[in-house]
Amino acid sequence: MSDPYRIKSTLLGVEIMTAWAASQAGNDFMGERLEALKRDLEDPTNDIITALTNLSAYLLQLRHEEQGASFSETLQLIARYVSQQEG
Repeated sequence: MSDPYRIKSTLLGVEIMTAWAASQAGNDFMGERLEALKRDLEDPTNDIITALTNLSAYLLQLRHEEQGASFSETLQLIARYVSQQEG
């Protein structure tokens, strides 16, 4: 049985990251889109955190299913990538 709140929240995460991806490609509407989204949310900070957490969990699950990578392997890969970006 699916959880409608989790699905709605995850789709919000997809929308947030779509705005972020567009901003990385030179379309600078992320701030506008986030402000519009926040106006529609009951508890914007909590809802955005939940949305991005749910999206992250789905991405971990998808990588596990598609490539056989464990959650810890994926998280270690991300940590290495972020560390390399710092230096």
